[in-house]
Amino acid sequence: MTKDIGAPLVRPDGDISRRGLLKAAAALGGGLALPGLGWAQGAGEPFKIGWVRPTTGRLASSFAPLYAGGVIAIDEINAAGGIMGRPIVRDEQDDEASPAKEPGIILKYQGAGIHFVCGPTGSSQALASLSATTARKMIQTTYGLAADMGNGRKYPYHYQLIFNSDQQAVACVSYLTDVLKLKKIGILQESTAYGEQITPVSKAELKKRGLDPVDVQVFPITAPDLSGYVQALRKAGAEGILMWMSTVPNAAMIFNAMNAMKWFPPITGHTSLFLESLLDLVPREALTNVYGTWYKSLTWTATESPAPRQVEYAKKILAAPDAKGSEINAAGSPYYDFLHLLKMAIEQEKSFDVERVKAVLDSTKGYKGMLGTLSFTPEQHCGIDVADLVMATVTSAREPKAMGIFRERAPG
Repeated sequence: MTKDIGAPLVRPDGDISRRGLLKAAAALGGGLALPGLGWAQGAGEPFKIGWVRPTTGRLASSFAPLYAGGVIAIDEINAAGGIMGRPIVRDEQDDEASPAKEPGIILKYQGAGIHFVCGPTGSSQALASLSATTARKMIQTTYGLAADMGNGRKYPYHYQLIFNSDQQAVACVSYLTDVLKLKKIGILQESTAYGEQITPVSKAELKKRGLDPVDVQVFPITAPDLSGYVQALRKAGAEGILMWMSTVPNAAMIFNAMNAMKWFPPITGHTSLFLESLLDLVPREALTNVYGTWYKSLTWTATESPAPRQVEYAKKILAAPDAKGSEINAAGSPYYDFLHLLKMAIEQEKSFDVERVKAVLDSTKGYKGMLGTLSFTPEQHCGIDVADLVMATVTSAREPKAMGIFRERAPG
């Protein structure tokens, strides 16, 4: 608790009390806290971080692993003395994975004097949250792939520490066309905000190479059978496929349909393809030419293994209770890197002031994160570069080196 600083800082008429201000200044000189002013509290007092995730509702269990890396980061930071001597404490709020809940949660944080936020997860939820945090100047990271969320002019207080959908499209198109030298590319897209955003970028990347997709098949995520969409792509002469879907059940339907047809074109797509459960639902033969977008730091080749730092991180993810069964999604979350980056910025500036911390983040260059090398400018708030992305094999999930997290880089 803080001491009584004597005269009130704000008079009943709303003006600043000179006597109160002098008392406040004296209190600050003694290292005391002034609640509600955004100044650093006394050393040793908790540093509260907003923590937005669903703890109830249908997505609670599937989103829980995505926060495991953040919990690991908090444990590491607190074990090393916290941030400027203050231990991090999570202020957890249940958003039920509902965009409608996000503004109310941010209002709670504003009232509690919390200015730094992890979450929410999901592009729709993140955008709803950003509409509230941006106006209130709260520094935030979310687990959202929408490329717009890396726009530092539009969202100056949000930092995207994972690759976005635009970068994913660039990497996937490049592999099929530049590495495998395929010309006839088909697109298979779920009818969601993710699918609708990434398909136009994919078409634009193909156009840069003088190509148009031979066919684009769009399916509802509730479709009971996807074999007709596969047959249409084969009939159109697709040599390779960009597969924009984010759920294992839909992917399993696609690959089982291909297996029945004995048609196995090279496929690149979403990171959901890496979930090990897919290997239990689909014959291995149908996944031999299937590749997902992943971080170079979390892959191996015949001559290159993951670095010791990433291996230790993988071991901690494997031991995290919330990560069980979804270790690869847990490892690819932004919250671990965000919290360590935040510690660096605050301690470099020796201040918890939002604007001063933001200035450090905006000038960060070459920060060695767990997922890649992070750099920002005031305009560019997506810290990951396309150079940090690779295509990796889906079938390598069961290799001993994988540890539930690492994957073998695609050939070529």
